[in-house]
Amino acid sequence: MAVHFQQSSQFEGIRSQIEQHLFDSVLEIEKNMDLALQSVDQFAKSIDRLLDTLDQMYQTPEPKDSLGEKSFPIREGRYRVYYKVLPRNDGDFDITLLDIDDNKQSNLDRFPSHRIITFDDET
Repeated sequence: MAVHFQQSSQFEGIRSQIEQHLFDSVLEIEKNMDLALQSVDQFAKSIDRLLDTLDQMYQTPEPKDSLGEKSFPIREGRYRVYYKVLPRNDGDFDITLLDIDDNKQSNLDRFPSHRIITFDDET
């Protein structure tokens, strides 16, 4: 069995935004280009590890896992990647990465009073 991966334009756009945010944030705080690039690289590697994991999972999938929309946490649960699984007639699978959710940001959107405290806060 083979797994064929695709990325939706929404996934690509949000991934790009997250990578830019990681780069900008680390560069602003650490003032170090290498560390900023390393943070983006670590995020990209977590996506690669997810693809490896999904590839292994779909070599012998559970029946409930072989069709539909699913999600998987990455980066110690900070992000959640949403994907869609479609079986092919030849026994292979198409997996389309649909979206990435930043759980930390989503929680702030849902519960704005639980804002992230920084050292710059005066309140």
